[in-house]
This record gives sequence, structure tokens and C-alpha cells, in this order.
Amino acid sequence: MSSTDPAPGLRERNRVRRMRRVERAALELALDRGVDHVTVDMICEASDISPRTYFNYFGSKEGALLGMGNAPHAQADVDTFVAARGHIVEDLLHMVARSFLASDPDREVYVMRRRLFAKEPELQGLQLARIAGRRQAMTRIVEERLAVERPELTEVERGDEAQLVVAVVTGAFPIAGRVWLELEDPGAEIDAAISEVMARVRRIASP
Repeated sequence: MSSTDPAPGLRERNRVRRMRRVERAALELALDRGVDHVTVDMICEASDISPRTYFNYFGSKEGALLGMGNAPHAQADVDTFVAARGHIVEDLLHMVARSFLASDPDREVYVMRRRLFAKEPELQGLQLARIAGRRQAMTRIVEERLAVERPELTEVERGDEAQLVVAVVTGAFPIAGRVWLELEDPGAEIDAAISEVMARVRRIASP
């Protein structure tokens, strides 16, 4: 998958590299010592930035542990999803994947964060709270597609169905991410992982 958006400038690329360095330092410290025993000062010392810069980037200690998050959905990707007529869950997974890949994810950092979430379940709760706004935005996008694809639905039915689609996608995408990490080719596109997860979704929904 490739984005049609222009490549970020040098300043932005340097900013992202600096933030990734801080994330890696924070994750290494938290995995080694536990989240409660890590301070912002420790993270700053390990990543060679000032506390002021740290808080400008992340806002809180947990910010670096949770990460920068995915890039916003590009309007072109939203338009492609709304116009598509494939399986709505699979189409939405691909839209989410494009945002994920647009953030140029660091596979090693992604693995570290998954390990930390397994050790510190409360961080997953913070992550869920942080992405609540994204879920609402995705629900509105799905409703926009359903209004054209299934005009017979009432407004309430359309809202309910959109919430169900988003719930499936937000549950399925982390599994697709894990499958992506396990692919032997480190440069493998996430499409193969989405195909595998969709096969599981179909087995569950239509046994």
C-alpha cells in the first residue's frame, strides 16, 4: 500500500525520529523496571531530550508508552472506503491499515509496546480511552457508506450497524498487527495479515 500524500519534510521526519527514540527509551525502561518505577526525568535522560520537549511531544509519562498513534485517515482513503462495495469490514480494515502504514510504524517498537501492554493491562485501558474519538470518527464514516449502500436502513439501524462494523474492526486490527509482525518478510505488506484475519472473522460469523 502506498499513500498519495506528499512525503513529509525534513523537519517533520527529524521530529518523528526523535519521538520514536523517546518512545523506545520509555518502553525499554518500563519493560525493565515497570511503569510505576519510571519517571519522565529518567526517560529524558535516556533519550537525551529536555523535560519541556518531552511534554511538548507527549503530554504525560504514559504518552511515550502509548505512542504517537496512527496518522489521521487521509480523505482519499475515506472516499475510497465510502465508494467501495466489497466486504465492509475488510474494506474498513484496509482503510485503517493505510493510516497505520502512513505512520511508518517501527516493528521493534510495536513489539515492545505489545509486550508492555501484556505486562501492564491498565495501559490498554488508557489506550482504549485515547482512541474513543477515532472510533466515533470511523462510525460516522461507516454510516456515510451505509447511507448509500443500504438506503433501506433507518437512521437508528444505520447507526447500530456502523457501531457493529467498527467494533469488529477495532477488535480485529490488533490481531492483524500481530500476524503482520510474525510474517517472515519484514517488509511484507499488511494485506496478507488482513486476509488471514478476515478468514477468521468469516469463520466466526458464518460457522
